[in-house]
Amino acid sequence: MGESVSAINRQGWRSRFVIALLTVVLKVGAVEAADDLYRILGQNQQQESVVLGSLKLVDSANGKSYRIEWNEGQFENYFLSMRPFKCLPHPVQVICHLPYPYEIQRRISEDDLTDLEYDLLFLHKTPQEYGINAWNGLYFKFQRSKNGFIGELRETDLNVLQAPPEEGELRPIDPDALYEPSDKHWLRRIIIDKVRS
Repeated sequence: MGESVSAINRQGWRSRFVIALLTVVLKVGAVEAADDLYRILGQNQQQESVVLGSLKLVDSANGKSYRIEWNEGQFENYFLSMRPFKCLPHPVQVICHLPYPYEIQRRISEDDLTDLEYDLLFLHKTPQEYGINAWNGLYFKFQRSKNGFIGELRETDLNVLQAPPEEGELRPIDPDALYEPSDKHWLRRIIIDKVRS
């Protein structure tokens, strides 16, 4: 009977040791895989900002993968041209997010931020217009900054997205079709700043 109790005690000790070891390994793995958290800001010509959402960045095989969470409180629901949009209200120009409708990897690298640009496409319209036109596209050309990323406004025709691109084509928007913006647009840049790592 004593030997049985001793064996049980040894087994219990081993089980506790294995559990403790696994806990340490899992905690270390969680630290290594911790997300970098960024805040997404929209900025006007006067450098006044609104919080559009947050971005979480994690290491992946070919660079970094990201996920965007929108700040729903900043957007209003519109039904335009027979489809729903999330829009930033404004007395002169309403700006609506255009979710990219095709395959996207949501991955960026040191010299390629295109997926991020495609996830931050917008259309603009006046408050009086009942519809919205893909001709009125807003594209933010991103580059790295000291604390994250800065996207400067460009104008473009997003009608190119009305038809699916060729299979395997992940970059249907022509970089040569991005133009300097006019002064009428109140949203001039998107700033993505790191909050923590």
